[in-house]
Amino acid sequence: MDFDLFMERYGHKILFGIFGAVLLVIIGTLLASFYLLFRFLGYFAAGLVIVFLITYAFTVKRRVMDAQAQAHAKYFYDDRRKR
Repeated sequence: MDFDLFMERYGHKILFGIFGAVLLVIIGTLLASFYLLFRFLGYFAAGLVIVFLITYAFTVKRRVMDAQAQAHAKYFYDDRRKR
């Protein structure tokens, strides 16, 4: 079996496996950090920290990332007409 036939038959399965492993690592890291947070701080304090982090992510961090995107768009995008 040559490489092209191998990739045609098994390429999507290999990519699905790689994508699944990356997704599991990301979700596993998040869940492990939540577990450690609950274990060391207790339920009430860890809940407050998680609520604070989610609130921070959806308010302050979103505005910062939006401002950075606008600055990069202004720097990298030239809206003048081409001659």
